[in-house]
Parts: sequence; structure tokens; C-alpha cells
Amino acid sequence: MQNLLSIKKLSIFVVVFTLVVVSSAFYKPTELKAYSYSGIHWSSYPVSVDTGDASVPLSWITPLAQSMATWNSQTSPFYFNVGYSGHQIKVQNSGNNGAPATAYISYDGSNHITDVDVYFNSYYSWSTSGEAGKYDVKNVATHEFGHWLMLNDLYGGGDTEKTMYGYVSTGETKKRTLETDDINGINAIYP
Repeated sequence: MQNLLSIKKLSIFVVVFTLVVVSSAFYKPTELKAYSYSGIHWSSYPVSVDTGDASVPLSWITPLAQSMATWNSQTSPFYFNVGYSGHQIKVQNSGNNGAPATAYISYDGSNHITDVDVYFNSYYSWSTSGEAGKYDVKNVATHEFGHWLMLNDLYGGGDTEKTMYGYVSTGETKKRTLETDDINGINAIYP
């Protein structure tokens, strides 16, 4: 009788184990989306970025275009181009306010963006080569263009390598490229 009971227990174990293995073969884990989106978006694209303001140094034009291209290289149909749209990049002295650059965004009642301007703060020293002791134009611009897409800053411990991480250091260049969560953000907003 005990052998029969052991065989039944073994049979039940084999059936349960088989169900677990088979069902796990069809289980697709939910992908975490570690980006933050404000719910506001562009109603159409491309979005032209005006880099022609006299306050923008000529040496910044290529890094700004490269920052746009970083976002454009993703699978989303959204893209930036250089043009004279009124959506401007400017450089001005905003004093020691702690922000190397700030994006100002306007939108209408239907949550569609109507204007974005970015002001780089000339109070701080800038570089186009990742020079120590200076903020890197391409690094900061890539982050700011993420705000143009309406991705929010991230401040978690697991966010430090992401383009949308809300803190920046002088000499830093890691935000020049996008991480998976940054890419997931643009692809979710602009599928």
C-alpha cells in the first residue's frame, strides 16, 4: 500500500512539474518600463529645431545635430530636424541657479506641444569634447531633447546611466547615447 501511495505522490509531482514547465514555456514576463512620461506630446513631426540664434556658438551646431540624431536613430517615427520653426536653442546667463540647461515647454488644452525652447546657461563653462570641469554640449543637449519628447527626469538609484537621469556632472559624456529605458520611452510615446 505504501508503494502505491508513493507512486501516486510521484505521479502527482510529475504532472504538476510538467504543467509548470509547459506553462513557463508560454509565459512572457512583463517588461519593465523605467521611464517617466508627462502625457503631453507633439501632434505631428518632424519637429524643427532652430539652432540659428546668435547666442549659440558655431562650434555647438554639430553636437546639437548629433544629439537630435541620437533620438532620430530609434525605431519611433518621431524625428527632429534643423530648421527655423520658432522652437529655439539659446544661450544666456541665468546665474548660479544649478541648472546647466532648461527646457521651456508650452502646450494646448488637448495636451499637444505648441512650443519648446531650451536655454543653455552661459554662467557655466561649456565644452564640445567632454573636457573636465566643463559641461558637455552634446551630453546635456541629448538629455534636453528627451524633454522635447516629454520624457521626465529620473532620480532613482537604478537610473544613473540613463540619458534622462536628472543630474549631470562636468566632464560627463554618458548621456550622449541612449539606454534601453530611454528608447522604450520614445517608442511608447511615438509608436
